[in-house]
Amino acid sequence: MKLFLIIGAAVVVLVLTFIGIGVFTPLLDNHTQVGHFDVYTGSKQADSSVQSTLYYKHHLLTRRLNNYSLDPNDPDRILFSSDDIFHGVDGACGTLLYDGRSRQLTTLRPWPYAGNMWSPDSHFVILDRATVHDLITGQEVDLTNAVSTIDGKRPDFRRLQWSPDSQRLAASIMVPPPNADDRTTVYRDQDLIEITLEPLSVRYVATIADSSLVWMEEDIRWVDGHLQVTAPSTPKRRIVIKSPESLTWTTRPPTMPPRPMLGEHYCESR
Repeated sequence: MKLFLIIGAAVVVLVLTFIGIGVFTPLLDNHTQVGHFDVYTGSKQADSSVQSTLYYKHHLLTRRLNNYSLDPNDPDRILFSSDDIFHGVDGACGTLLYDGRSRQLTTLRPWPYAGNMWSPDSHFVILDRATVHDLITGQEVDLTNAVSTIDGKRPDFRRLQWSPDSQRLAASIMVPPPNADDRTTVYRDQDLIEITLEPLSVRYVATIADSSLVWMEEDIRWVDGHLQVTAPSTPKRRIVIKSPESLTWTTRPPTMPPRPMLGEHYCESR
């Protein structure tokens, strides 16, 4: 009889344990550990999108995780975006920074955005398309202010990689080839540039000429603090060095304001 009571008590404890775990974490979801954070992704259901949930040591941060990026130097700090606009004051919505050590949640943007990027020293993050946010001072630098087309517009901008010292960035801008009709041009030149944060300045590096192909991280490297091209030029991917006179952009600040992001939606005010 005593043995049955012991077994029964053990079963009850086991069941309660599983119930407790299920309350705090979605046990049956796919699980990924990211630093000291846990991401649980539900199964794909018919006529619905896959939902992910983010926890920090069993503390729920959001039930609608869009994207995340762990601090490269701190397993207790994460940058993430969420569109959890359906849970009132308890919902996490926007682009947010969470510090697990201080349990502080900071909203960096009142809209969710994927593709945010840490600097190697964790001093900066890139938000939206090309805004560098200083996590110490809170100041921001719009990298698209560094270049403009001849008529003052902001060229299409694509960030690529931080320098190891977190003071420069590799990026590319997409521009029509010289003397091309912008209305009929299918392919564009992909000009690789090096951007220095302080003071904000630009150095031209090289171009993938008249192509639909783009610069990739494996095409470049940093040597003594400067950006260099490592990819070879091929007939299908012609890499050239333009003369300063043939560049179709300048280092003057653009006169046109930044374009709003497509598909952007603001979160409900708190």
